[in-house]
Amino acid sequence: MASYESGIPDQLPTSLIPQIKTYISTSDISLLSQALITLSLLLELAPAITFPEVEHDLLNDIYNVTYSPLISGVALESLFRFYSSLVQADNQISTHVVPNLVIAADKAPRTESSPSNVAKCVAQVVRSQLAVAAGTIAEYTKYVKPGSKAKPSLVILSLLIIGELGRFMLVFRIFSRLR
Repeated sequence: MASYESGIPDQLPTSLIPQIKTYISTSDISLLSQALITLSLLLELAPAITFPEVEHDLLNDIYNVTYSPLISGVALESLFRFYSSLVQADNQISTHVVPNLVIAADKAPRTESSPSNVAKCVAQVVRSQLAVAAGTIAEYTKYVKPGSKAKPSLVILSLLIIGELGRFMLVFRIFSRLR
C-alpha cells in the first residue's frame, strides 16, 4: 500500500472490501488484524470511496469483534487504528460509533464480552475526534450516578469508559503543557 500514497485506483476499495469481510471474525486473529490494517490504509488513502463501503458492509461485523476477549496485542492495536482511521475519514461517524459499540457490547453474552476492549476503543474514537469528548463523558457518567437504574453491565462499561477517557485526558494535558 505504500506505493499508493499518491492515490489508489477507484475500484480497489470496492473490490477488496467484500473479500476482507470474510476475515472480520475471531476465528483467526492474525487474519483479522491484517484485514483491519488493510481497511485502515484504505480509509486513510481513499476515504471518500472506502468509508461508504465500510460503513454499509463491515461496520456491524467490526462492532461484534470489538467486544471479544480474544482480541489483544497486535489485533487490538489494529482495531484502534481502524477506529481512528474510520472517524478521521468521516467526522460525523464518531457520534454513532460510540453508542453502537456500547450497544453491541451490551447485547453480547457475558462470557463472550470484554468491556475493557470496548472502553479502549471508545477512548480511541474520542482521541481521534476530540469534539465528542464532552458528550461521551456526559453520557456515560449518568450511568454511574447514585439512583441510576442502569444495568450492572452498563455501569461497569461506563466506569471503564470514563477511566479510559480520564487516562487519555490526563496524558493529553501533561503533553500539552510540555509543548
